[in-house]
Amino acid sequence: MDIASCYFIVKSRRYEEYVVIAVCKLYLISLHCVAFSALGYAVSDIFEYFGTINEKFLGICYQVFCIIGVVITVYLPLDYYYDGVTLYTHGPAAIATYVFVSIYILSVIIAAALLKNHLKAQKVYALYLWMAVWAISAIIQFLNPKLLIVSFASCIGALIMYFELENPQSSLSRRTGHFSSAVIHEYLDYLYQTKQNFSAMRISFQTSAESSDENKLLRQTIEMLSDFLFSVDTAKIFDTAEGYFLLIFENTDFLESTKYQISTYFQSIENSSDVGNAITLMRPFYTIIPDCSISENADELMMLLASYVPTIKGNSSSNEVVVTAETMSDVRHQKDIEKLVIDAMENNRIEVHYQPIFNLATNTFSSAEALVRIKLIDGTYLQPNEFIPIAEISGRIIPLSDAIYRRALSFIKSYHIERIGIKHIELNLSVKQGESPTFTTKLLQMLDDYQINPDLINLEITETSSLRSKERLHENMSKLEAHGLSFSLDDFGSGSSNLNYIIDMPVTVVKLDKLLSEEYFKKNNKAQAIVNAVIEMAHSMGIQIVAEGIETQEEFDEMKSLGVDYIQGFFFSKPLPEHEFLKFIQEHNLKYIYQ
Repeated sequence: MDIASCYFIVKSRRYEEYVVIAVCKLYLISLHCVAFSALGYAVSDIFEYFGTINEKFLGICYQVFCIIGVVITVYLPLDYYYDGVTLYTHGPAAIATYVFVSIYILSVIIAAALLKNHLKAQKVYALYLWMAVWAISAIIQFLNPKLLIVSFASCIGALIMYFELENPQSSLSRRTGHFSSAVIHEYLDYLYQTKQNFSAMRISFQTSAESSDENKLLRQTIEMLSDFLFSVDTAKIFDTAEGYFLLIFENTDFLESTKYQISTYFQSIENSSDVGNAITLMRPFYTIIPDCSISENADELMMLLASYVPTIKGNSSSNEVVVTAETMSDVRHQKDIEKLVIDAMENNRIEVHYQPIFNLATNTFSSAEALVRIKLIDGTYLQPNEFIPIAEISGRIIPLSDAIYRRALSFIKSYHIERIGIKHIELNLSVKQGESPTFTTKLLQMLDDYQINPDLINLEITETSSLRSKERLHENMSKLEAHGLSFSLDDFGSGSSNLNYIIDMPVTVVKLDKLLSEEYFKKNNKAQAIVNAVIEMAHSMGIQIVAEGIETQEEFDEMKSLGVDYIQGFFFSKPLPEHEFLKFIQEHNLKYIYQ
């Protein structure tokens, strides 16, 4: 409009006077509209904090103000000047435009200042810069009308906003060209705030171990899938940069057909008629949320997705999971448990109870297993099977384990348990702890801080097929063994790498899984054969056996006759708080020690 007004002023002899004035006033009206739009853009993000009624009232006030400004500009007279070189407009209509636009600029600055806590810092900065450029240019042009820079300044301001906030390149993944993870939350927030019904599908890949070959295959699969997803126009596609894609369907009818389309693509790649083009790709895993209203907001949805990371162990029989409202309820429960764990750690309500372990060779209780308990505010205890798996998933198992270790070491130091016949305390070692490169140094430092003899500590590790860094675990175990710590293999018979664990790891004790013992007592022939073979094999290797879960005299006598070395279970005692444990050991051990 600025260029158009200049053209008509230069060619004014060709047109009627009212045509030239009309075009010039249209330019002034466009300035009103740009300034009004800038104000609307400035406050658009903060309406949610005021509510719908206030939003409408504020909007109506400024709309009326804008209409009044436009009417005044149209009504007031306007003149123009052109001497063959210099041209500009002047008069009451131009001055009125300056006044109204100045009010808009001032309103934007005040809004950004007052509401900066509700606006992104980057947006506040960009608005300040835009308004400053525009205000300075308006002042310069008002003082020197020959310099036509106001429109140029408004364009510069728009470019500033574009590059600072709306540049689409900043929202795209450089790796794949799809939307990046940086904008997932913002987009989901928009969908929830506008109460749109939508569905989601995450495409991820089942992995079992860290290896260069698997990583190479994963990269190749992601690259090929990324290229194919550009042909999908039924969903917004986000590359999370974590090895999976998230597809958002604003039209929920397209979810199943898109999944079928992707599955067909994978199958066609592997079964290509041209053998030279046939490629084996990593198996896709689909996490499907048919109705995202099961989550209340974007945070809950992202938390829900994070709870379903596929692994070979967990999802070997199916390549998809459909998430329902019941699933969301379970996830919320897990989050509540996680909060209880955090609260207990912050308020020192982590307790360690000890279950005595009977030594058949000495007829004394020569060791004990340290077991964590979380005491709730009402005095009841949260069961380990409720919070331990959640602590592992959430990544809080390491700080929780550190708290348990410190409590146990403090107990050992304070009561000199070796004086009442306890040879060592068994501490559970989580896989994440064992894989940590700082675990060895941290544990040895704890032992030094509490001045504990490493011989008094036995670390229990549970067999699992999910180990992702076995070499580091073995390295840590070897270092700790060199310092005098010993290791036992817990729940033997419940995992999948039994013999390899005994062969590869420096374990001196194997604890029979409780379920395996139960099957033995049910006269299960296979279980009895396995138990007998394990005991014989372990003893031939110099490894001692602990029978867990023993609850009756009959079970005790049976295991004793089999030749196990230790008995643990409710037959003797449940896990006991510190003082009850000390009393129990003193009552049962001292008569043997002083005989």
